[in-house]
Amino acid sequence: MTEITLIEALEKLALIAKNGLDTLIQIQGNANEPITIGDAIKAIRNHAIDIYETENYAISSDGIRKVKDSGDLGDIVYQVKENA
Repeated sequence: MTEITLIEALEKLALIAKNGLDTLIQIQGNANEPITIGDAIKAIRNHAIDIYETENYAISSDGIRKVKDSGDLGDIVYQVKENA
């Protein structure tokens, strides 16, 4: 598995999601309304100290999960919202 930035993971999710950058996602653990992938990328670029920090992520049409050091799938970071 290759290491990618969170922005790269969001861009890849947009490619496989039916609405592209307009796909609504929910930030896990955040009670705010869902946002688009495009808005999430903008927020990361505007607020991240190091937007080029890489991690291991697993990407599916359901969302993005962090991959633990052991190789197991971790918690969902961003989840695609079908009905928002």
